[in-house]
Parts: sequence; structure tokens; C-alpha cells
Amino acid sequence: MLALVKTNYGSGHMELQDLPEPQIAPDEVLIQVKACGICGSDLKIQEDQHPYIPPVVVGHEFSGEIVEVGSSVGTWAPGDRVVSDRSP
Repeated sequence: MLALVKTNYGSGHMELQDLPEPQIAPDEVLIQVKACGICGSDLKIQEDQHPYIPPVVVGHEFSGEIVEVGSSVGTWAPGDRVVSDRSP
């Protein structure tokens, strides 16, 4: 999967990397990202103004489609369209 990664501390250090596809746990789903945004916290990570531990993939605001569900997931199915949500 292609991802934008903050590779090290310091200003900048952002690069596109081809990362392996994640393996899901029984209570997780795998999402194929169709659209992704870069928000203010991502820009702050780029400039070391927000907490993070490198390497970190940025772009937590996304939409996509579920392509795989774990064995204990009951309410989601492949083909379901989803968006990220950062609820308190």
C-alpha cells in the first residue's frame, strides 16, 4: 500500500513509501482507502509540533471500502463503505 510516512524527528522527513498490506486481527476490518485528506495535525507532525513516534503514517481522515473482516466482526461486511471517525 502506498502511504505518506513521517520517517524521523525534525522538520520535513516525509516520504511516500510502499508498505506491506496490514494483517487484521479477529476484531478488525481491512479498509481499502479511496480518498484521504491531510489535516492540521498532520501538518503539525511534519513540523514536530504534535506528539508522534516515527515512523508514522499520516492521513487519518479518509474514506474507503471494507475488503476483509475479521472472524469476530459481525456488523460489517466486505463492500461496506466507511469513513474515519475520531470520537471522544
